[in-house]
Amino acid sequence: MTQTLEIGAISVMPGEVRRGGIPIGADMYGRERQIPIIVCRGAQDGPVLWLNGATHGDEPEGPFSIFLTLQQLDPQKMRGTVVAVPVLNVEAFTAGTRGDPLDTFSHDMNRLYPGKADGYPTERVAHAHWQAMKDNCDLQIAIHSGGDHSYLAHMIFASDNPPSLELAAAMGPNWTLVFRSGTGGGNPSSQIGALGKAGITVELGGNCRTLTSDFHEVARDLCAGFLNVMRHYGMIEGQAQYAGSWRMGYQIALLAPATGIFVGNPDLPFETPIENGTMLGQIYDLFGDVIGEVRAPQEGVVFGLRAKPSVLEGQWCCFYGVVEETVNDLITRK
Repeated sequence: MTQTLEIGAISVMPGEVRRGGIPIGADMYGRERQIPIIVCRGAQDGPVLWLNGATHGDEPEGPFSIFLTLQQLDPQKMRGTVVAVPVLNVEAFTAGTRGDPLDTFSHDMNRLYPGKADGYPTERVAHAHWQAMKDNCDLQIAIHSGGDHSYLAHMIFASDNPPSLELAAAMGPNWTLVFRSGTGGGNPSSQIGALGKAGITVELGGNCRTLTSDFHEVARDLCAGFLNVMRHYGMIEGQAQYAGSWRMGYQIALLAPATGIFVGNPDLPFETPIENGTMLGQIYDLFGDVIGEVRAPQEGVVFGLRAKPSVLEGQWCCFYGVVEETVNDLITRK
């Protein structure tokens, strides 16, 4: 534990917190750009946990929840290391858009990760992040939300391997929806999973819930999950809490059958089982007539709903989860 840990341009010793970045090339003024990172290294050895926020620039829940988490960590009392990346995609975050608006050829970093050293601008940023993370990571949590387009309730997409499913379960009692995703795909969690390590993507929030108390509530919820993960892996003191069981299955994107104003069902519950045919929302034309309906295609749960009322035929209205099984063996209870 006396050995210096190198992450990006940061050197950190046991019991230290260091701020710095992962270099990603110069801007038009010749200034070196970087992905900002904070490394909190415990005084004792343990897992290396990466918290990656704002892969999409319109999803601020990651940065805020990371700030709240770091406020509660004392490296002198920690085992292992937290590598906090509040904003992975700085150009997109600056613009408040899903991807870098100046990079029209590789807009969505969460579809092309880990990028390429000689690729488009977004691919190069992704590549730099991957090179810094891949050999210095045991556990990875990518923090997402509905961003500009929707609200997403508690949902975890876990790489399909045992370490990732355990990490998902370690998020705590609020996180009962855990859907398997592949490994080796175009996002950080999938790439970490392909190495046989633990990688999950958590979804919670949206820009429709970033005013005053709502934003704090969502960020505290995420923060509680991260701290529960750290307790589970023995990184900080305390007893981790778990859900009694986890619901697993797959998602369906429900699209608008007409162009108009989408109005969600006022009594629609998130994360709660509903019956086939349940009304999820209606679409009105500009004269006030209902011209379309969005209904549950089968028994399942709603975990994401459109936040923008204006909608075009074929645009996304709802993320619908079909639960195929309920399990209680994702982890060994501690």
